Amino acid sequence: MDYPQAHPTILITGATGLLGGALAAELLKSGEWSNVLLLVRGEDTDHALQRTKDSLARFISTPQLLDEIKPAHILVGDFTAPAAFVADERLQDIRRVVHCAALTSFGANRRAFSTNVDGTLRFVHHLRQVADIERFLHVSTAMICGDAPPPVVREDDYPLASARHLVSYTESKAEAERLLRLTLPNFPLVIVRPSIIVGHSQLGTAPSSSIFWTFRVADALGMILGQERSQIDVIPVDYAAEVLLQLLLKPKLRYPSYHISAGMESACSWEEIAAAFAQSESWSESADQGSGSPSAVRTNTGYRTVTLEEIEGRKPEFDTLFGRCHKGFMMKAIKLYGAFASLNTVFDTRRIREEGIAASPRFIDYLSTCRATSEPFTISDQMAVDFS
Repeated sequence: MDYPQAHPTILITGATGLLGGALAAELLKSGEWSNVLLLVRGEDTDHALQRTKDSLARFISTPQLLDEIKPAHILVGDFTAPAAFVADERLQDIRRVVHCAALTSFGANRRAFSTNVDGTLRFVHHLRQVADIERFLHVSTAMICGDAPPPVVREDDYPLASARHLVSYTESKAEAERLLRLTLPNFPLVIVRPSIIVGHSQLGTAPSSSIFWTFRVADALGMILGQERSQIDVIPVDYAAEVLLQLLLKPKLRYPSYHISAGMESACSWEEIAAAFAQSESWSESADQGSGSPSAVRTNTGYRTVTLEEIEGRKPEFDTLFGRCHKGFMMKAIKLYGAFASLNTVFDTRRIREEGIAASPRFIDYLSTCRATSEPFTISDQMAVDFS
């Protein structure tokens, strides 16, 4: 196999996922690409290579750039089964790692712990036996804060054993953090916790519709479970990737953990989100196809705070509002995501500011782009990505 001029020194997992794909795309556009090795699942190198190109194509408008992804940049394997690939000689030169790969489904998935905890621990312990790692960025989630966080969450506040989690995904991420710190006390581990990632600041929901459907549901109903002035910490995936890249490449970092979040500077209230939806000019009027047109269901530009029972009372309208759907499953999804959206919590950004990293774009500033790119799809179609 032909390797790049120098053996790679950067290993990325999860390049076929949303955040990992956005990060790999940033690296592909940078001067660091020759140093990159991607761990990708596949039947063979050609299959893994094509999966990688398909993923990065979501973020790259120049097809020729994708030709820079060569077989030598691909390490075929699953991070949960590292014994199958750790003998690859390219790993000996790896110095920095970003571990983005994870099972992220918010469904009640029994594999969350075996993948995100057991698999991650196996991966790290095997890798450190063959490579002299100087920085290992482990991508966790700011939502390890559980169901009752304070108004402003700081990195050192969590994980907490007493935190009650809304889904197994966040609980597994908290446990992975705890065990990594416990079992690898001298390992150069840096925990990175993105907040709620929704869309792309330039591409909207074209790369992924994950979570944006939640906001479409609220707008279609004109109803929310929280308060209109509650803050919600949302960031676009390209911002999260840019911050990850800076934390990866900086010569030194000040802290062992970082939020990648909107924080007080860029968080939005539901009141602002309602106004942004109302002002958007690119929304389909075809409610009968599940567009969730706000003009079809409400006459004002605000949202009414309601109970789950009040939303359930509108079940007969769900097929019209959301597209044909399983109404019971839709109610479960609304309950689950409504709980996250009602926390009224932001995640402190002082640490990334100290690293010289700029503030995130505000969700309301690119919401119209997310909305326009969502038009061809029903709400029920878009939500499937988060429960697969």
